[in-house]
Amino acid sequence: MPVAIAKQHHRGSPDCGDQGGYWENETNTTLCLADGLGHGKEAQTAAQAAIDYVGQHLDEPLTALFAGCNRALWKTRGVAMGVAVIDEQAGTLTYAGIGNTRVRIIGENSRGLTSDYGIVGGGYRKLVPETVPLAPGDLVVMVTDGIKERFDVVQYVQATRSDLGELAQKILEDGVRETDDAAVLVFKRTVK
Repeated sequence: MPVAIAKQHHRGSPDCGDQGGYWENETNTTLCLADGLGHGKEAQTAAQAAIDYVGQHLDEPLTALFAGCNRALWKTRGVAMGVAVIDEQAGTLTYAGIGNTRVRIIGENSRGLTSDYGIVGGGYRKLVPETVPLAPGDLVVMVTDGIKERFDVVQYVQATRSDLGELAQKILEDGVRETDDAAVLVFKRTVK
């Protein structure tokens, strides 16, 4: 699968509160980043619980998936979380997020997608999934707030487009905040 994840824990902690996952079935690819609140073991536990929940509920609509994850994480610190579902047949990406994860599509359909306010596991008022076109060759770059807000990922794409692992690692190395955990997930829609 054309996907790569790079992550880095906050200095001073062996645990990383930012986690990622991806899954593929016959028709869809699902991408997820979860950022456990704070740092350390409890943040990692919350983020991994979110990733595990998403992986076990891939057939649910995003609104139901987030609502179930919110209930499942109620006794944890909670997470900021973004989930993108790529429908290969339709050529679309549907994204929903709660908290401060960010998504950027780079290519024919370049744009940024936003998350709604709240905490998965702590409550949120609304969740508004957004569906956009995703052309073959488009890149999807998902980041947690451990990557600087004004960091321009486009500058790396042409130089590292063929190696997603290198691209994810370069974004992480150059964009990471020294005061936070960080994770980057990069996906490329292949030509079918």
